[in-house]
Amino acid sequence: MFLATAATKRPVATSAMLLGLFLLGLNSYRKLSLENLPALDLPYVTVTTIWPGASPEDIQKDVAKRVEDAVSGVSGLKHTYSTCMENAGNTICEFAMGTDVDVASQDVREKIDGIVGDLPAGAERPVIAKMDINASAIATVFLCGDMSPDDLYWLADNQIHDRFASVKGVEDVQVIGGEEREVWVELDRDALAAAGLTSAQVAQTLGRGVLTVPGGRVRDSGRELAVRFDAEYHSVEDIGSLQVAGADGARRYLRDLGTIRVATEEPRQRSFLDGRPGIAIKIVKKSDGNTVETVRELRKRFAALQGELPPGVELRWLQDDAEIVQANVDNTISDIGSSILLCAFILFAFLVNLRTTFVVAVTMPVTVVISLFFMQLAGLTLNISSLLAIGLSCGILVSNSIVVLESIVRKFDESGSGAFDPWTAAREGASDQTVSILASAGTNVVVMFPIAMMSSLIGQAFGPFATTTLVVNAVSILVSFTLVPMLCAMVMKRGSEQTGRLATWGRKWEKTLERRGGAYGAFLRRLAARRGAIPAIVA
Repeated sequence: MFLATAATKRPVATSAMLLGLFLLGLNSYRKLSLENLPALDLPYVTVTTIWPGASPEDIQKDVAKRVEDAVSGVSGLKHTYSTCMENAGNTICEFAMGTDVDVASQDVREKIDGIVGDLPAGAERPVIAKMDINASAIATVFLCGDMSPDDLYWLADNQIHDRFASVKGVEDVQVIGGEEREVWVELDRDALAAAGLTSAQVAQTLGRGVLTVPGGRVRDSGRELAVRFDAEYHSVEDIGSLQVAGADGARRYLRDLGTIRVATEEPRQRSFLDGRPGIAIKIVKKSDGNTVETVRELRKRFAALQGELPPGVELRWLQDDAEIVQANVDNTISDIGSSILLCAFILFAFLVNLRTTFVVAVTMPVTVVISLFFMQLAGLTLNISSLLAIGLSCGILVSNSIVVLESIVRKFDESGSGAFDPWTAAREGASDQTVSILASAGTNVVVMFPIAMMSSLIGQAFGPFATTTLVVNAVSILVSFTLVPMLCAMVMKRGSEQTGRLATWGRKWEKTLERRGGAYGAFLRRLAARRGAIPAIVA
């Protein structure tokens, strides 16, 4: 094969290439994203619309129906499902497998923007989001202490939330529990009736009167100034000076129609830890984020926050996914190391040759490390699927190397007592096994390549496994026809040249194995010759 010829005729250049690939593999291991599961791109886009006070029937008629009609013309759409409930409606758009979800979500957004003006006046702007199961919560912390629930919520939402959200790889920080502060306007029914006003008029006045809008531009002496109408209130007492106009044109101050105070919203969810109330904070990573690296940075930010909390407040780290992911990687590396040692021991037990054992023990880890570089080029991550493929491929690694190694050893022994060139023997021995190695690798390609090309959900789940297996197979062929013949030419000797106690004991052990094998073969031949004498067993 041309690889074996190039490796034995240009050993320095081939060694430099393999060393470069090995170093790139080590660097790729540092850069590869560590995940628990492979990335799954589900073709779903959700459209959520909030309409306070609306019934499910109103949501279905005035919101969900219009949303479904608007998105019906989006390319690749298969089905739409709507769920209508009190105050909100949710429409799920299912697209055909293989559809680019980013493009689909943008198309849905354009369609929804065209019907925003047709939605009911009280409905909020629809929120469009793609369903991403890879953007999951990777860490949870708990905030508790000797503070009121609203003060704890303010601390979690305005200080801790912002510190965690700025970490690289974090997509969202969810604050669960606590009580958010808000301004309550409690109207006096009698005062409202005496003024001839309704609660809807008061709500409309609040919506229109508490806001900030641009007011144009003012030019003065060559300067241009922006004008802004600022109707925001900075204290609760100032809100009471807002005037509400009645149907007869009469105006009433809001403070004369009821009571205005700061309170907390109605709690809809609570968080407890060991029976102690507090606030749970979940950190959600980006779909392409590195779980281990993100959690490592989050722990650094967590340690920095410990010294900034008020007295009596405690921030506790509950759980994270980095430990599980790192344990999967460490266990895989440990299993690969164990398989290399076991293969080397078995090979030594049959050949009783430290040099051949050394060749196999070197080529297997080199193949794994180089494979990491090509995995990075293929856009793969280290997850359960790809790690399983690497572990199962160890048998392929050792089988290819042993087949080539056995052929080279035979060439060494057949060289006779004349002039001996180890490089020629290594080249010829490796080239003799070209067809067998390629045929063995071809069976794996036939099975794994179609799986790697599948675009269905199952294909996305098993694609990393198939692709990793193909990568390891290709690198195994490269190493078997380059590194193995070079190492054999440099370190191995012919059987007649091996001296010492180990070589003597090895030859005795080889003769013993031949005798045992001959005896076992004779037993099988006798058994086959007497097969007619064995009575048939009738079921």
